[in-house]
Amino acid sequence: MTSALWWPNPVSDSIFLAPAAVIGGTGSARRLPEILRGHSSYDTGAVLLAVDDAVANAGLIEPIEAALRDGGIEVVVRGGFGAEPTAEVVDEVATAAREAKATAVIGVGGGSVLDSAKLIALLLRQGGGAADWVGPVADEVELAPLVLIPTTVGTGSEATNIAMVTVDGAKRASVCSRFVPEVAVLDPELVASLPKQVIAATGMDALAHSVEALMSTKASMLSAHSSFHTIELLIANLEAAYGGDAEALARTQWASHLGGQALNAGVVVGHSIAYSFAHATPMPHGVSCALALPYCIAYNQHLAPGLAARLALALTNGESDSLRDAATATQELARRMGLPTTLAEARIEPDQVDEIARYCNAEYQRPTNPEPMDEPRLRELVAAAETGDLDAAFRATAHS
Repeated sequence: MTSALWWPNPVSDSIFLAPAAVIGGTGSARRLPEILRGHSSYDTGAVLLAVDDAVANAGLIEPIEAALRDGGIEVVVRGGFGAEPTAEVVDEVATAAREAKATAVIGVGGGSVLDSAKLIALLLRQGGGAADWVGPVADEVELAPLVLIPTTVGTGSEATNIAMVTVDGAKRASVCSRFVPEVAVLDPELVASLPKQVIAATGMDALAHSVEALMSTKASMLSAHSSFHTIELLIANLEAAYGGDAEALARTQWASHLGGQALNAGVVVGHSIAYSFAHATPMPHGVSCALALPYCIAYNQHLAPGLAARLALALTNGESDSLRDAATATQELARRMGLPTTLAEARIEPDQVDEIARYCNAEYQRPTNPEPMDEPRLRELVAAAETGDLDAAFRATAHS
């Protein structure tokens, strides 16, 4: 078996982004007044609290809001973001925040809420609407003080430089280093009651982040460190967290955050495929990522040998240095947690294969993917996913 000795080139240009402060611990979200004043650039004024509706309905927002008010901070609470927030929804909340003279933004929720909070923090200081800021945003552009608090164990959005928003029916990314917040708060209380299906889907999303960031041509020493630690934590804890182990769930929460830090190296073809699956048949992002991840591994099978071996060993818990075995291991993990592992199980019809490949190639090219993306091979890959045939998936790029 190949030794797991691989790291990215240490002299290549790189940049690693992470929150200035990451504050963890049970009940940490109830310490927001001291966190805002001690670890962010917040000075005075109202704070917009952008929240996930399901989290609010579960009663988890009330203690956070009460703590802020008890700390002498005026709070404006807004929800209604939905699973895939549109530019119109973000703009509406940003307008309400401006009218309330909010000077800072706190996001509490899953990736959709946290991404929306990033854009609102941008719009509080800048003109236009969310759709005007799709694409790269200059690093010198100012945002309102931003604190992000995740309530799932997958997106890692509280650590990333990306904000996703739906514009005219398509998911688009706004990218800015300042989207990485001043403060991220990881409170185990906020994930303790997650449904097991959400743990499975969001946990697999975090696994996809860590794997794809390792494959990215922009992987760095620090992003690779975060990736490997994320994989280690998830392979050891995700299934137990799904089964109800509270301590394993808390470790999975940290894995999600570390996966978000790794994600700043960029995702690759796996997320392109996942977005295309969800475009064909709407499904939660983590579900589409879990479905796509084994095919991402297959498409990028020609990684540097040392990277391929170390990645495979991490995904198989040390049992194999083969990427083929690693793809099987990720597929079986998803299957054991009740996630779809074939297009049929995801209710994607066979006659959608050609359109999925075309859409993926046209809409979601990844310059950071180590293997060039092209429609014929993507079609082979998607066709293999009809029945979960990983042998066919590996044949798609076997001779590239």
